[in-house]
Amino acid sequence: MSENAFVFPAMTKADVMRLLGALAHAQPGQWVAPGPVFVWLVEEDRHLYVDWEAHMVAMLDRAVDQRPTWAVQVNYRVSRREEMVALTRALLQSGGVAVDDFVEHIWTAEEIMTDALVRARRFGEPPLR
Repeated sequence: MSENAFVFPAMTKADVMRLLGALAHAQPGQWVAPGPVFVWLVEEDRHLYVDWEAHMVAMLDRAVDQRPTWAVQVNYRVSRREEMVALTRALLQSGGVAVDDFVEHIWTAEEIMTDALVRARRFGEPPLR
């Protein structure tokens, strides 16, 4: 089963594209990073928030003082969490926030960089079964 994370870097889209070009293999409409971890840019007008709960969108708006118009969507298998986190850390090197499929929380760059626990989970980490 694959999971998703949405990363909202504090850098320009052009800088993100350059960084992804250095960290991942470009394919039509996406990048593939080691793992493999699949990555693409998602625009607000291309259904960025279509599956989001309204309260999560509101939390994101408050966290960054506005609704982001684009994000980096990262698709990964839980067994490849380390690779996903490494990529996310690179994208957040200048700051920003991220959201994962497991915790209703807006993850700060610092929380992800330090592998902080929120509600007994780390960024991108599923609940124990």
